[in-house]
Amino acid sequence: MARLLYDTETATLQPYPRQDDEPVVGLDPRYISMALVQEAQPAYDPATERLEPDEVIDLDAATVTRGWAIVPLDPPPPPEPAADWLGFAGWLFGYPPMADAMETARASRDPQGEPATTGIPAAMDEARLRGNYVPFALSWGLFLAASGLPAAEVAAIVTRAQECHLPAQFIAALQPAT
Repeated sequence: MARLLYDTETATLQPYPRQDDEPVVGLDPRYISMALVQEAQPAYDPATERLEPDEVIDLDAATVTRGWAIVPLDPPPPPEPAADWLGFAGWLFGYPPMADAMETARASRDPQGEPATTGIPAAMDEARLRGNYVPFALSWGLFLAASGLPAAEVAAIVTRAQECHLPAQFIAALQPAT
């Protein structure tokens, strides 16, 4: 049986000074000769558990037992909620301040007002289907300039987009540069 020395002053294990594990003559009394017990690796389910080395020092029995602890794996994080593009679009185009702003943009003297209002739905589809946010950012920027949609209403739209779990790039495109 393999042996180790336990240093009582430092509370650490030290290698045994003899290869044959026979008693050490003249051993300093601060050391305790300990038998090393190596436990076999237990069966476990790697899909739900992991093994961690475990060491138990029993000074009364003069043993060091090196074994294993079976630790349950942390559950995987819940999946990210799916983006609700259609719920957001339905809310946006039914939101009274947005409807008012679209009318204002269409009636404005800004030559980009009408194209911006008609371009928003197609640009949202481009963002939703292809992840291309540039057309939406351009249409939205022109729309904001032509409509004068108040910052508080833009903030409400941003909040709703976040609640619908839309991508960060789309949410960034909703927020006018300051």
